[in-house]
Amino acid sequence: MKAVTVENDRIECDDVEEGRHGLVCYHDERVVGYVPYDRLDRVAETRTPVASSSLRSVGYDDGEGVLELEFRSGGVYRYADVPRETYEELLSSRSHGSYFHEQIRGQYDYHRIR
Repeated sequence: MKAVTVENDRIECDDVEEGRHGLVCYHDERVVGYVPYDRLDRVAETRTPVASSSLRSVGYDDGEGVLELEFRSGGVYRYADVPRETYEELLSSRSHGSYFHEQIRGQYDYHRIR
């Protein structure tokens, strides 16, 4: 998930907790960010958990055309300019890992975000 501020800053996290004056963001039980309520725009789910030996969760941002993958190893990667159809095919594939290796890996620009 991510907390998005009114300035469009984004804090990636696994969990959030409401505090007295703002939202506390956690990753692996460590605090990774804090957003005062007056600066908070929204909290959004970014990925859907999947049953896979290599992938933990998959997400897609329609506005940006970005595919976000969280691997079992803990890494989270964002792939640019991915068609929504590719995301939908990945979610519906029998093997998410095989689909990733055959259709996504090496096909799109990416960067690691965690």
